[in-house]
Amino acid sequence: MILGPIEFTSGDLVSGPAVIFSIFGIPVTSTVVTTWFILFCFFMFFKLGTRNLQLIPGKFQTILEGIYEFLDSTIGQILGAWKKKYYIYFSTLFLFIFLSNIVTFFPIPWFSIKNGVLEIFPAFRSPTADLNTTGCLAILTTILFTSISIKNNGIFGYLKGFAEPNPVMLPLNIIGELAKPLNISMRLFGNMFAGMVIMGLVYMAMPFIIPAALHLYFDLFAGLVQSFVFVTLSLVYVQGSIGDVEYIDEEKKIDKLYDTI
Repeated sequence: MILGPIEFTSGDLVSGPAVIFSIFGIPVTSTVVTTWFILFCFFMFFKLGTRNLQLIPGKFQTILEGIYEFLDSTIGQILGAWKKKYYIYFSTLFLFIFLSNIVTFFPIPWFSIKNGVLEIFPAFRSPTADLNTTGCLAILTTILFTSISIKNNGIFGYLKGFAEPNPVMLPLNIIGELAKPLNISMRLFGNMFAGMVIMGLVYMAMPFIIPAALHLYFDLFAGLVQSFVFVTLSLVYVQGSIGDVEYIDEEKKIDKLYDTI
């Protein structure tokens, strides 16, 4: 849309992340810039929220405690006592994915001048609409549940598990293991990228109308659901690697050791 010398644009409908600038020849894309912005928001949010904790919480502390209780309940329902060991990873994973999903809901503009025309466009692009981000998150989770399996069963026990319950199942078990990171990464990427494309089509069809209801669904609701789905599937994979192994609280174990001395 062009209004005199000012042009409002949303970029190409289907495109990869744009290169914003380079550092020593290494391109920095809009995905990376948005990720840095999200990390900065995390830092400021928790820095300010935990600066002055009170026994009787204020509004900000109440929000933080509500987030903690929600994540603690969600993780605990699947991992049980093991939630204490993996809470930090999964809570960070959920919050990062959720904020990445909804960052485009907030109309933060940026601008550039090309050929004397002021071009205004969205400042951020959802990192989870980039397969590089979802693939890396899936790889991190895969490293986690694979290392747990190897730690509990040993390297030979882990490899032997691919031939259970029958050696005939070896190819299917290998495919199933490889499908885990592919499943969670493509599911998240596909949903978020599809939502971005749909909203782009809507704006192309109705450039003067802001479809608030669709933004609420594709940005907020779908963002929350996809965050929950990714983390839940990751929790299920980790729980499957843990199996029936009993959680041993290392702090209590050390305390008992000191008591016996």
